[in-house]
Amino acid sequence: MKEFTAKVENDPYMKFLGITVEKVERGYALCSLRVTPEMLNFLGLLHGGLVFSLADAAFSAASNSDHTPSYALDVSGTFLKTAAVGDTITSEAKLVHTTKRTGLYRMDVRNRGELMATFNGTVFRKA
Repeated sequence: MKEFTAKVENDPYMKFLGITVEKVERGYALCSLRVTPEMLNFLGLLHGGLVFSLADAAFSAASNSDHTPSYALDVSGTFLKTAAVGDTITSEAKLVHTTKRTGLYRMDVRNRGELMATFNGTVFRKA
């Protein structure tokens, strides 16, 4: 799993955003991100696309953690709260259900332990 985690950590987009992989296990991943001023939208709030990117990073790591190539088919989410510059937000992705060809994951994004967004994602699992 250590080799896989290193591979995920070297994802160019995740590196660009400053996303850190905290933990990866089979069907599970935890990622974090420190909010900077560049991550705010024109209203001064954390950009929703960034929150989605953090959730997607954990989703990708969790869904590929068993080394079966998995590709996102659908992701939907709800934004509940925002975060401020200097906050460290986390995204935890967990496997909910799997078949031979698909997997359903839930991704919860938190700030200081409080739920700020939640997403559900489905992957196609290449056999």
